[in-house]
Amino acid sequence: MAVINTNSLSLLTQNNLNKSQSSLGTAIERLSSGLRINSAKDDAAGQAIANRFTSNINGLTVAARNANDGISLSQTAEGALGEINNNLQRVRDLTVQAQNSSNSASDIDSIQSEVNQRMEEINRVTKQTDFNGIKVLDNRTATDSSYDFQVGSKDNEQISIAIGKSSGWNLAAAGTGGVSGDTINTYKFTTTTALDTAKTAVTTKTTDLATAEKAYQKAVADDAANGTTLADATARDAAKTALTTANGTYTTALKASTDAGEAVNGNARTVAAEGFDVLKGQVAADGTAAGTTPLADIDKALKAVDTQRSVLGASQNRFESTITNLNNTVNNLTSARSRIQDADYSTEVSNMSRAQILQQAGTSVLAQANQVPQTVLSLLR
Repeated sequence: MAVINTNSLSLLTQNNLNKSQSSLGTAIERLSSGLRINSAKDDAAGQAIANRFTSNINGLTVAARNANDGISLSQTAEGALGEINNNLQRVRDLTVQAQNSSNSASDIDSIQSEVNQRMEEINRVTKQTDFNGIKVLDNRTATDSSYDFQVGSKDNEQISIAIGKSSGWNLAAAGTGGVSGDTINTYKFTTTTALDTAKTAVTTKTTDLATAEKAYQKAVADDAANGTTLADATARDAAKTALTTANGTYTTALKASTDAGEAVNGNARTVAAEGFDVLKGQVAADGTAAGTTPLADIDKALKAVDTQRSVLGASQNRFESTITNLNNTVNNLTSARSRIQDADYSTEVSNMSRAQILQQAGTSVLAQANQVPQTVLSLLR
């Protein structure tokens, strides 16, 4: 049908030309962005899946950094405990040396001086070891410190590091092995001027003793260097113990008494404990003197340090394994996301070339279609 007002061939050609133009625009957009999905209209389901993958990938990447922080904290604490261990080993060596009867008074003074310095260093390391403002070894609470590290992209995916409470580093604080300057000590004795009384206040701590303060009365011999002043002992029923001076020459005895202020008459000198003491001469429940096994006490401290170091070492290994797993998961999720949203350049280049050819052909055909109405003019001649 020969018409002028409506050119259906031109309209059809224009429609196809618009389609090829849209295809060309899509191909160019994907090639320029590198993404197959640039908006939800490209692939709504794929866009949602890729977005969830992105959330997981970002979360796991941060979790891997958190795990590295856990390794750093563990290494900081473990390194400090390594120095504590070195100091304890030296204190143990000095304790063995101090128990040799051939030591002179000056020898004991020298040993005491180094032990004191070593114990002060242990306390300093405990109080000052810091990771990002956290005193990792200076825990003054009644329970172990727990440091949680988020190692997953979901809730409650955490790894905890437990570090012992302060009493764990104090041999006498909890009655178990630990590390503190209060305990790893040795008795050193010096004579003082004559005294009329020799007694010490003791606070009862057992359930079968009165809660009021009592006093130990000393049995003091009346020879030249006799009597020993003992402070801060733990009261026990009929507890008795003997203490020996540093040179192993003089021995005095203690007996329990509930009477305070009893006088000891005579020309007596007290032998006072000074410097550092082994568990401070506490009286054990069985009536024997605690602290008579200093090497065993130090071994308890070393065991406490070794136990904590093993926990920290295991934590480091676990964190390293976690990081490896996180990195593998991130790689796999990234590959899966890439298959969904990344552009395949070989495909998109082909699509662009096809669209360009269709554009050129469509333009040429449209010019021809626009010439069709002119054939009506021949009928009017």
